[in-house]
Amino acid sequence: MTAPQAPPIVLTTQALVAGYERDLPIIRGIDLSVMRGEFLTVLGPNGAGKSTLVKAIAGLVPVHGGAIRLDGQDITASPAHTRVRQGLAFVPQTENIFTTLSIQENLQLAAAILPKDKRQARIAALYDMFPDLSARPRRRAGQLSGGQRQMLAVARALVVKPSILILDEPSAGLSPKVVGDVFARLRAINRSGVTTVLVEQNVKAALGVAGRALVLVEGRVAHEGPAATLGDDPVVAELYLGARHSREAMAT
Repeated sequence: MTAPQAPPIVLTTQALVAGYERDLPIIRGIDLSVMRGEFLTVLGPNGAGKSTLVKAIAGLVPVHGGAIRLDGQDITASPAHTRVRQGLAFVPQTENIFTTLSIQENLQLAAAILPKDKRQARIAALYDMFPDLSARPRRRAGQLSGGQRQMLAVARALVVKPSILILDEPSAGLSPKVVGDVFARLRAINRSGVTTVLVEQNVKAALGVAGRALVLVEGRVAHEGPAATLGDDPVVAELYLGARHSREAMAT
């Protein structure tokens, strides 16, 4: 019998160095691989470089060393808008929708990247995926609840059928119940075949949906492993997640 083949690697970083100023790097030599279909969460204390890492991958923070590859193609020097066309979808923590536009207009604007004859079918497919959005497509996005806004932001990102979906702190400002709803939807999206990388401060919620987790400390990968066990690691909890924070998060 032949051994089963490992899923192909969608995203890699090699010795990645990044930050807003060349002489003060925030990301300090990170090697990262994300397999197709994987759900990876990136954890760590405040200031560890989590958001900077994914913004550098998305093309929004300068890279000063190393390389980023998407589906085997070097995208290190590609502009952010080109990375979208290459299959990388990024949902930032803030300013991820146009609040003065309707739900439909937000999706139409995102779909402008597609050929004209494919736009309406793709928007219809996203409405099937997000029924809360389809109920009132002409509603102004600024009138949506926090959870609905996040789902609209995710729907916009999925318009291009990306190879990988990267989200930065999607639980920020949401109530615990809404966080649960949003994360359940993210898990369903991942199970539909969308490779997912999630940066998150809500340790319990993130570990509950991810398959693998890594912990950043001072711009470097300090620990990584299965999400189901990483949160119970006393070294990780004490040194990098904060023992008190970890206990409280797991208890809620």
